[in-house]
Amino acid sequence: MPEQMEHEPLAEAFFQFRMQAPDEIVVPGVPVARRTVRRRRTARVSAVAALTALVLAVGGYSATLLGAPAPVQPAVPSASPSPTVFAGPALNADQLRQLGVKALDRLGFTPERLRRGVAFGPVDAAAGGSTHLLGTAAQPLPAGRYTLVAVCRGVGRITVDWRTDDDEGTMDAPCTDPPADGNVDSPAARAEVQLRAPGLITLSVTGDGLARSRAGFAAMVTDPLMAIADYALARPSGDHVGGVSMVIDRTEIDTDPDAKAGIYVLTLTCAGTGTIKATLRVGEAGSTRTVRCSERPSPITITVTAKRAATRKVIFDRRPEDPAVAVAYYLVTR
Repeated sequence: MPEQMEHEPLAEAFFQFRMQAPDEIVVPGVPVARRTVRRRRTARVSAVAALTALVLAVGGYSATLLGAPAPVQPAVPSASPSPTVFAGPALNADQLRQLGVKALDRLGFTPERLRRGVAFGPVDAAAGGSTHLLGTAAQPLPAGRYTLVAVCRGVGRITVDWRTDDDEGTMDAPCTDPPADGNVDSPAARAEVQLRAPGLITLSVTGDGLARSRAGFAAMVTDPLMAIADYALARPSGDHVGGVSMVIDRTEIDTDPDAKAGIYVLTLTCAGTGTIKATLRVGEAGSTRTVRCSERPSPITITVTAKRAATRKVIFDRRPEDPAVAVAYYLVTR
């Protein structure tokens, strides 16, 4: 026990550094150490070679003057030290949880404000890692297409194995912060997951030798409401524009300043609770409908006839004080 107490100040120092260091600082790992060793080794070999060439040149000049053969200096072999990486002592449970919370923050969540399809926690010391479920038996994830994203804060790397009833895959991510602009594509792990029926996504999170007990992670899938709205919308096979988006207030989802004259048909679904107002406008021609949102939405359509070329807009209105909803839509021209 005394030895453990002696290590605690050092562990706290490493932890505070990781919590307070700027996001752009990347903790060196094995590849960085190896590059440094190679660079130093190359510099040593170059210096030895230059010194040897100088000795040979001077020796040759002296031999010419004295009529004696120039002495040959043997090459001095360079040492090849093995790179070592010191990641610091293991962190305690509270410190690891804080790293998990910081990883969760990179995904835009807090422990007090979570939703379905989000998980976070420490990178366990066990070689087998930890298991987490996205969705529950009582509230499974709805069928649909999902984007799975995982980030890690600390040192080392994590491997995330995901599994559904129909598919499985693996991805890995470094335990550093994503860029400050919130882009989770890099260095986060990312995978596309398809649920053909309501169910769960099982995650197995394993850290490498550096990450175990020194990192925290967070993972999420696309908001299930987006999957519900998108799955309920039967998109046509022909040319059309469209997408799926979360709506929290007035959202101008699609704009075309050079829309031609014609008949425009907007089809949409809204997943969530309450209602939104959907507007399709082409120049002076326009139509607005109140759309009810639910966990089992049905498509509705809005049709507008534009007699001349004008700016086309698709607008969804939602009161900011109401919970966010997901809207999937497509627009065709006849």
